[in-house]
Amino acid sequence: MRTSDALDQLATALAKAQGEMKNATLNKQNPHFKSRYADLAEIRNAVTPALAKHGIAVVQGTDTEENTIVVFTRLIHASGQWIESRFPIPYDKPQTMGSGITYGRRYTLSAVTNIAADEDDDGNQANEKAAEPKTSYARSGIVRAEFERLQKGIHDIEASGTVEDLALFWKNNAKTIAALPADWREEIEAIKEDAKDALKAKVAA
Repeated sequence: MRTSDALDQLATALAKAQGEMKNATLNKQNPHFKSRYADLAEIRNAVTPALAKHGIAVVQGTDTEENTIVVFTRLIHASGQWIESRFPIPYDKPQTMGSGITYGRRYTLSAVTNIAADEDDDGNQANEKAAEPKTSYARSGIVRAEFERLQKGIHDIEASGTVEDLALFWKNNAKTIAALPADWREEIEAIKEDAKDALKAKVAA
């Protein structure tokens, strides 16, 4: 975590803001782990009013650090004092960057404001990822090609399809998705959820 040299005014204001915040509403479901989480909009709804009331602005963006893309969330007080949380994301292509940036924005914003935005699973997700062997097959070109095919299919449906098309695509590829390494599986599920939200927004518009 990075900070300005002085923090006294920001610390006072942030303490007051946190006293007025509530945890974010868990409005999304992770289909793999069957756990609930708050999307970025709900996290912003939970923290922005109290932060703004006490003179704290939120700035989010991307940076580079040792050849890695990093998502940062900086809280800046009216005094100029600041505190920043940073989160590295994988970079393969623009499609994966988009979902990674959203993921990083969610986690850094909830972390730096100290609110809960995910269902407590007692470490089950982390344990599952740690237990899964990253074999050469899991990272083979064949599996990567399937992962990229799934990504492309979802993005194509998001561009010119419907929520029903997305559901059918997901059903038809269920076995392939289940066979992906856990971190890729979670990423493709996040991409699907983002696409579903975008398709619903198109219909509503």
